[in-house]
Amino acid sequence: MSGGTENHLFLVDLSGKGITGAEAERVLEQSGIMVNKNLIPFDARGANTASGIRIGTPAVTTRGMREGEMEAVADMIDTVLQDRETRRSTAQSWGVSKDCAGSFPFYAPVFSV
Repeated sequence: MSGGTENHLFLVDLSGKGITGAEAERVLEQSGIMVNKNLIPFDARGANTASGIRIGTPAVTTRGMREGEMEAVADMIDTVLQDRETRRSTAQSWGVSKDCAGSFPFYAPVFSV
């Protein structure tokens, strides 16, 4: 939306994709990917529907994910949103996102007993 980012989140305009922010939020959640519906500048839809999604990076950077994992997450988001009618990718994406999250736990053990 802004041509760049100045903080830890970014806003994706879905208005030209034929999907609302609320629908994208729901479909992605069913696939294990958490985002929030969000109004975009001059949004014609209300806050309960919205035309965009907001994606924050702290949850993944805290786990130690880097650029490669972010590209994989972006690919999963794109696949799920494009395939939302048939939902073929929902279960597959859930498995991939679960495996990815499992590979990057929030807290790494400092020592073992």
